[in-house]
Amino acid sequence: MKLPAFCPPAKGYLLTLVQTAMLVFFSVALFSSCAITKPSYIFKDIKKDTVIQGFKDAGMELQIQKNDLLSITISSLNPTEDLLFNSAMGSSAASSKSEGGGGGYLVSNEGNIYMHKLGKLLVAGITNKELKYQLEKDLSPFLKDPIVTVSFANHFITIMGEAGSSQKLIIPNEKISIIDVLALSGHVTPNASLKDVMVIRETEGAKQFKHLNLENASIITSPWYYLQPKDILVVNPNEEKLYTEARRTRNLQLYTTFLSVLSITLIILDRIIKK
Repeated sequence: MKLPAFCPPAKGYLLTLVQTAMLVFFSVALFSSCAITKPSYIFKDIKKDTVIQGFKDAGMELQIQKNDLLSITISSLNPTEDLLFNSAMGSSAASSKSEGGGGGYLVSNEGNIYMHKLGKLLVAGITNKELKYQLEKDLSPFLKDPIVTVSFANHFITIMGEAGSSQKLIIPNEKISIIDVLALSGHVTPNASLKDVMVIRETEGAKQFKHLNLENASIITSPWYYLQPKDILVVNPNEEKLYTEARRTRNLQLYTTFLSVLSITLIILDRIIKK
């Protein structure tokens, strides 16, 4: 007995059923992969104009420490003599190369620097301003109306994570805020989580790890708002967003594979029906 072939109505019903299944599956896949992640930005918690009290201005100047590299410039009404002092940078002043590539007066392990005419000077433990006044006083017998400028030449912050490329940023001033560091780094990536920015600070015999929320304005009143030399700033990724993106990519791959298999199956069924 010969088996009956698929009749046209049965064929049309089968094709419609498969197409409907594909449409439903694709719709579910599309909507399930369209999760929305809320954006992250600095001071997100400030909803209205406001004034924040208790701002901690880092008014206290940094003290000179061992292995600091000092940039010292001297000028007076004796320009010829000035050259002798300023040219000492890089020669008898025990100079070294800073992180920024420049020379300067390197503070020894004993806390000293060596300067033309003045010899060995103990500078560790005093501020740049105090050293400036001390040098202007000590140089008065040798120079007329000396003016001294002192600054750090090797102070830097290391920035890592979701903030552009990892790099060392030279600190242009004695103090710098965490917001300024992020601005100098160029940008934060779309995957950055400003709710979880970590500062690693080295203290004597220990390392401190501090997690900060830059979306909250309380960071302004935090003692960690101003970074210190050699701090490491790590902008952590938004794990929820990365997980959502990974899940979306995985789901789309599964859906694409399923649709491919379904299409091949449909073609095979269509050829079987036509026989």
